Amino acid sequence: MLLILLVGLYGVRFDQTYAAAAWPASIGAIVGFLLSILSKKWRLGLIVAWCGFAILFVDEALSLPRMLLPVPNHDFRVVSLNCAGGSLEAAYEVANVKPDLVLLQESPSEEDLRKLTLRLYGDKGSYLKGPDASIVANGKLTQEPMSIRVSDFIAAIWTPPSGQSVKVVSLRLTPPTMRVDLYNPDAWSEFAANRKSRREEVAEIAATLKKVGFTPDIIGGDFNSPPDRAVFASLVQGLDDSFANVGRGYGATCVNPYPCVVRIDQIWAGRSAEAKRAWVDKTENSDHRMLVADFKWQ
Repeated sequence: MLLILLVGLYGVRFDQTYAAAAWPASIGAIVGFLLSILSKKWRLGLIVAWCGFAILFVDEALSLPRMLLPVPNHDFRVVSLNCAGGSLEAAYEVANVKPDLVLLQESPSEEDLRKLTLRLYGDKGSYLKGPDASIVANGKLTQEPMSIRVSDFIAAIWTPPSGQSVKVVSLRLTPPTMRVDLYNPDAWSEFAANRKSRREEVAEIAATLKKVGFTPDIIGGDFNSPPDRAVFASLVQGLDDSFANVGRGYGATCVNPYPCVVRIDQIWAGRSAEAKRAWVDKTENSDHRMLVADFKWQ
């Protein structure tokens, strides 16, 4: 019964039941495995069934075994990091992984972005400052002008020294509902309203980009939600969740350091860029962990 319930919750996510589905499926999978091991009937069948559930809905069921794979070659590296209210010290931590493209949320000031750009790339780098999200890159950034004023994302064409061009979006969506009192009907209503508002926000971003003819190759940032294609569909059409496809290790990014249970920072990519590897690094100066992804040109 638990297995059937969780397959329904995570397989077809409804706003009204999102208070349960917003939490990692790994929690239910662990409970299910333990109950299966203790079961006197159908033990093997239940264990196999829970393995299938984990493969379908738990990132770590595949990302942990991928740690044994050899490191693939890549053409460029992308980092996404929430800077905890504009902390330059948090932003400086991206230097540890030597990125080519940096997507920042709760961005530092323009002066701090200039310092970060010089530190990372010298006079070969560039940056674009948005109201919340910003972009720093090795190479040239050309901001895409929007038809209306936007505050939750910034869009640009990135041309690295190698010469290819890629369309990039850095964003930060509506903050999530963080409640554990699921015995309270108000919590379920709040989760449902939050998911609905995020869907509307995503649709508005997608419409704004479409109006100016901007089709992103890479969209990254703080989605403030676990990967939810049903909500993100209008924005990420034709793109893939890099960690879900090629992630290695434990993928949750919030809250840093503990308890880190939710993968709300994501990089979606496709078309001109193919993800080869993705992982999460612990940070010292942010309440988010850093998401790193390696790509090859298509």
